[in-house]
Amino acid sequence: MSSTSTAAIDPRAARAAAQWLVRLHAGALTPDEQQAFQAWRASEPAHEAAWQRAELVCSTLSSVPSALRQTADAVPKSPQRRAVLYGLAGLIAAGPALWLASQSAPWQAWRAGIRTARGEIRHMTLPDGTQLVLNTDTAIDVHFDDTTRLVDLHAGELHIATAHDRAVPARPFLVRSSNGAVRALGTHFSVRQRGSVLAPRTEVSVSEGAVEIAPSRAPEALRRVDAGRQGSFDDMAVSALTPLSPHADAWLQGVLIAERMPLGEVLEQVARYRYGVLRCDPALAAMPVDGIFQLNDPDNILLLLQGSLPIRLARRTRYWISVEAA
Repeated sequence: MSSTSTAAIDPRAARAAAQWLVRLHAGALTPDEQQAFQAWRASEPAHEAAWQRAELVCSTLSSVPSALRQTADAVPKSPQRRAVLYGLAGLIAAGPALWLASQSAPWQAWRAGIRTARGEIRHMTLPDGTQLVLNTDTAIDVHFDDTTRLVDLHAGELHIATAHDRAVPARPFLVRSSNGAVRALGTHFSVRQRGSVLAPRTEVSVSEGAVEIAPSRAPEALRRVDAGRQGSFDDMAVSALTPLSPHADAWLQGVLIAERMPLGEVLEQVARYRYGVLRCDPALAAMPVDGIFQLNDPDNILLLLQGSLPIRLARRTRYWISVEAA
């Protein structure tokens, strides 16, 4: 573990770094603000150390960018804004013990037995012959016993092609997320853990066969999802089902296929495969994008977008890119 992630940070510098982080996420700095930001970083070693920690927090903890997006739009001095600023400053200022505690939070799932790195897609075969594909930044545990075949999805996205169980009687195949369980009914399907730590949500899409969804706090709300359909659920209920999105499983081949896909959605997908913050000017978010992009080189996707659309990549730091109008 690097000194950047373990050294304690001055609390005052941490609070200032948190404020700059929120301000940067709200949009492009004015020339005067940019000068003030650089002057603050250069004025004291503690300031630069706090800013490096802030970048590391953003690139490591997946829930931080979404909180920043909400905070950037919040009313100044509102309870929501203060709560996020205090929490972010605490993460930035954390010494080794608190840093390790943050790494062990549920959304990081760092104790999982099987994990993929950011940008990695991994194929594996379970003892019963079931085929799994783990998408970027995914964490799972696998539990097989005499009665059940179970995969715990702690974070990320998983595609499953179930095999016929030779055990007698046949054991059910379950994928369990923080919101409940998805039972396979001879099928190919994907499960993705989304939302935040406080409000998690699980997405399910079925390409072959069918599954049954059982929310953890309302098992009587059992819902069947057939091939060609998708939906999501929380602890209490399953959403309305919709047709499966075109090219939803393209990531299994390591590509992103965009057909008139809004730029904001394209960038949201690209951000899953790279470290750091990737921000889009809201005025550009609806711009349609067409193309087939290789997910193993997300930075090249950004360059291709810049070369084909009236946009530019504003690089504030190594880990911070804003997509702005050219």
